[in-house]
Amino acid sequence: MFEIELSRKAEKFYRSIDDKAARILNRCFEILSKEPFYHANIKKLHGEFEGSYRYRSGSLRIIYSVDEKEKIVPKSGQCFLGSENVVHPLL
Repeated sequence: MFEIELSRKAEKFYRSIDDKAARILNRCFEILSKEPFYHANIKKLHGEFEGSYRYRSGSLRIIYSVDEKEKIVPKSGQCFLGSENVVHPLL
């Protein structure tokens, strides 16, 4: 199992979203904690985000990196939650 770390900004944003978006993110965090590399909605990124992954769920996107040695999806990684054209720091 991998640990998901949220920054203070991410926690504040998470508390501000509606219940539907929170349920989507909770499911996403559950999947990422079990397997952050392989899933139908996970894509390995290239270019500017080389070494990062993207998880897609509806209009939400989470871009994250993984520390395999520590088994952590770290809050210091390139992680964002985006809905439409808005991007918020997530992890």
